[in-house]
Amino acid sequence: MPAAAPDRLQQVLEFLEFADRFKFVERRGYLTGGARRENDAEHCWHMALVAMVLHGELDDPASVDLGRALQMILVHDLVEIEAGDTYAYDDAALDGQAEREQRAADHIFGLLPPDIGGRLRALWEEFEARETAEARFAKACDNLQGFMQNVISGGRAWRENGVGREDTRRRTDFPRSLDPAFDRIIDRLYARTDREGSFG
Repeated sequence: MPAAAPDRLQQVLEFLEFADRFKFVERRGYLTGGARRENDAEHCWHMALVAMVLHGELDDPASVDLGRALQMILVHDLVEIEAGDTYAYDDAALDGQAEREQRAADHIFGLLPPDIGGRLRALWEEFEARETAEARFAKACDNLQGFMQNVISGGRAWRENGVGREDTRRRTDFPRSLDPAFDRIIDRLYARTDREGSFG
């Protein structure tokens, strides 16, 4: 007797329950005021808000499909449920990150029915490749949100990890190059770090 076909809705429910673990993946950056560290779900929500607000400020908003960019933002860090968050300034941890995340993607997106899992994985891969306008915009929003989070929390994580102003360029150069709106907002954030002494 052939095996019963998987129950699609049960697979969806199990994936969504699994995805709840995303809320427990801790990042290095702190929330405003430094009371606790930010988690991945909060990062993605804030990043999506950055995208929604800044999209209209681009030189050519019509060149970026905001809906597709938001879909990428929702899935771009799901692999961290298993692979963990890799701190942008930890060169040792960055080594092997791609392999860890590929293994996690195999499992996590494999929890879903193949058509849904394939669609979500394709969005994740598109974000990682940065070859489309939407992926580049989403990545710029990712970098901006992480940088901004450090600024609005007073640079606590930077000081704890010995990150200097020049080190942060690895996160700000890309969005700056993407569009003048990112460049101008990052200038304002750097000015705030100077006023507040965020780099110690």
